[in-house]
Amino acid sequence: MKILYLHPNNNNHQFYNDYMSDLLLHGLRDLIGEDIIDYPGCWYLYNDEIKIRNYNNQRFWGKGFTIKNILNNYNSIDRENINQKIKNKYFDLIIYGSIRRSNLFLDDVIRYNNKFIFIDGEDDNFIESKYSNLGLYFKRELISKQTKILPINFAIPKSKIISKIDEQPKSLLAPLIPGRLKTYTYEDENSYYEMYKKSIFALTYKKAGWDCLRHYEILMNGCIPLFLDIKNCPIDTVSSLPKKELIEFLDKFSKIFRFYNPFKIFKKKHLTLQRIFTLFKLSSEHDRIKLFLKDNNNIFDLKRDLLEFTRKNLTTEMLAKYTLESYKKYK
Repeated sequence: MKILYLHPNNNNHQFYNDYMSDLLLHGLRDLIGEDIIDYPGCWYLYNDEIKIRNYNNQRFWGKGFTIKNILNNYNSIDRENINQKIKNKYFDLIIYGSIRRSNLFLDDVIRYNNKFIFIDGEDDNFIESKYSNLGLYFKRELISKQTKILPINFAIPKSKIISKIDEQPKSLLAPLIPGRLKTYTYEDENSYYEMYKKSIFALTYKKAGWDCLRHYEILMNGCIPLFLDIKNCPIDTVSSLPKKELIEFLDKFSKIFRFYNPFKIFKKKHLTLQRIFTLFKLSSEHDRIKLFLKDNNNIFDLKRDLLEFTRKNLTTEMLAKYTLESYKKYK
C-alpha cells in the first residue's frame, strides 16, 4: 500500500511539531515501512537528519520529548515528483496529517480522483466543514462521532514503553505539576522519564484540550495518572484511554493529596475550600510512600496492569491500524 502523508511545513509556525500528525506518521512507518512518503519531509522525527540541521530545541512543543529522533533514514524516502504522482494516481491513499494547517495539492487530489482522508489534531472541538464534507475526517477533541467524522487520539512509540515497573519509588506524587512552570526542570528526555518511573502517581488534567501527550508519557513509564477532571470528559474524546479505570483511581487515591500543600499542586480552578482546609497533613516524602504502601500493597499490580494496557492499546502502531481500518470500513 503506497501512502502519501502530507505533513504541514511548520517552519513559519511557532513550533515545528504537530503531535497528532507526528505520532500517526510514526505509527504508519512502523506498520508499513517506507511505502509511506512524508512530504514535506518531517525532518525532526529522523535521528539522522536532526543531527545535521541547526535547530532550536525551544521550537518544539515539550522540548521535543517523546517525538524527536523516532524515525531513521530520512533520505531513503522518495519525495520526488509528488504532484505528478498525484495526477497519475500513484498512491493508494493520501493522508492530510494536519488539514487545518496544510491542504497542499488538495485541488489536484480531488481533480484526479485520488482517495484521501483528513486528520484534525487541533486542541479545540471545531470541525472544518469544508473538509469534513469532502471525505473521512478524524477529529481530536471530538464531542460526538458522526458517520464520517471519527475520533482520533494521541499515542506513544512502543519503543518508549518501559519493560517493567520500578518498585523502589522516590515520590508518591510526581514532582512535575502541570501548569506550574517552576516544576518543569527537566532538560533531557531521560531525566523527565525517570521522574515518572520513580513516582507512584502523577497529576494530570485537561488543558486547552482533553488529549495531552503527558497522559501517555505517565502511563508508558509505569506511573498512575490522577486525572483531575476525567469525569467530565466526553465519551468520544480521548476514547483510547482507560477512562473507567482512571475515574476509579481518582476516586480511590485522591486521598494522597492530603499530604501536599494544595497551593503547590493545584491550579486555581482545582482549588476548593475543602482542599485548602483539610489537606495540610504534611510529612516527608519517604514517610508518605511508606504509609501509603502499608495500606495499598497491591499498587504495583495495578501499575503492571496499566502498563500492559498501554503496551496493547496506546502505541502509535495501534493508532495507525485504527486509522487504516476505519478508512477501509468507510471508503
